[in-house]
Amino acid sequence: MSQYKPSILVNPNYATNGIITDTKQAGWYQIAPNTSNLALRVNYSNIGLSGEIQLNPTTGTFQGNNGSGWVTFNATQGVMGPSGKDFTNAINFNNLGSNTATSTVVPLASVFSTTYANVAASISNVNIRSLQGGTYIVNSNLSVNSMVLSQNSNIITMTSQPLPYTWNFSNGQNTVPYLKNATTDSSFYSWGQTSNCIVQTGTTVLKGQAVRLTKDSLTSSNIVIAPITYTTLTGVNQFTMPFFSMLGIATQTVTGNGSNMCSVCTKGITTVLCTSTPNIASGFSPSNDIPNVGSVGLVGKDGGIFCNIQEPTVEYIKAGYFLENGIGLAVNGNYVLFYVTT
Repeated sequence: MSQYKPSILVNPNYATNGIITDTKQAGWYQIAPNTSNLALRVNYSNIGLSGEIQLNPTTGTFQGNNGSGWVTFNATQGVMGPSGKDFTNAINFNNLGSNTATSTVVPLASVFSTTYANVAASISNVNIRSLQGGTYIVNSNLSVNSMVLSQNSNIITMTSQPLPYTWNFSNGQNTVPYLKNATTDSSFYSWGQTSNCIVQTGTTVLKGQAVRLTKDSLTSSNIVIAPITYTTLTGVNQFTMPFFSMLGIATQTVTGNGSNMCSVCTKGITTVLCTSTPNIASGFSPSNDIPNVGSVGLVGKDGGIFCNIQEPTVEYIKAGYFLENGIGLAVNGNYVLFYVTT
């Protein structure tokens, strides 16, 4: 018959002389003699007290005595409860479309639009923002992609598009109606190199007019643009009178107030404003007719462009050449497609 052992046993791993061995007795143990750390150990028992626990050496399971016999802990599996929600049927991932306008620029974009998933709902939508490349607006109304996105099953590739833009004058984009502006357009196209410049204070530049760089009349340190105008070219040239050096053709009508900006075609295809004989200095052979595509266009006294059918006998300012030809095409106030070669 078992006897109660109220004494405290010593951890069998503790020994100073190698004599203490593990006898596998049940009871209270401490790490070493006279320490306060205690641990309760159970083992096989034949006492059978109600509420007693034991380790069954045969089955290797813990058992408890309920007063009638030994019951193995977790010996009986309970009834399986109902299945929980399947994640795939509770969460729906949505790639958001691009049907709304782009909002303000943010320092750090967030891919997830939904901040948390509500699994208590019948189905919770997790909205994921889509990636979209930006665009540049050129020639007043032509939208050019700045980024092209492609994807496969594993990755998304973002490829930035080169600038300056390579103009494509094929596939029907080489016609005069496509390249040329209407007279009523507020801004003219610039199929080539373009500069944005401040207009000289108190000066008005006209769309299609030749302009030059100069210093502002109010702030001498500011470089601005003004129309090329003159009364005579006799005895002057671009070395002695450098203000005749042309920057390009204005593509907008703008009056300068110190901050108003105008777009200038410095090289490429645009639409020019033609000028008349009274606005052309002597020594030229102006013509309202443009004989050929490639006919030279010169700058008149008012900054407009005229067709000259033979080499001038005086100094002149060459703006480029015409891309249209026809009878009466270069009359005063008319607009003609032109290639700027400053």
